[in-house]
Amino acid sequence: MTVDEARSLVAGELARIERQNTDKEVRPWMRDACPAAGEHWGRVQQRIALNGSNPRSAACCASLKLDAPERSEAQKRAAEASGRRLAVAKAA
Repeated sequence: MTVDEARSLVAGELARIERQNTDKEVRPWMRDACPAAGEHWGRVQQRIALNGSNPRSAACCASLKLDAPERSEAQKRAAEASGRRLAVAKAA
């Protein structure tokens, strides 16, 4: 699934939940929240992650089975350098 397809899927699911629960509380932290509030909040988190700067790196989008892009050589070198800096910082 591509990022655009995932965005469309999440938007559709949010619309469906909101349509089915009109005049009900969909915020799960509220006392009178409807049973679908947890699912709604999960979809909201996916929408936020998909609209971020790098939606493929978001952990909550793993359930959407997004196509993994090939990393460029520059991205691989940057990740290695970042890993080395993190190891040095942890050791200090």
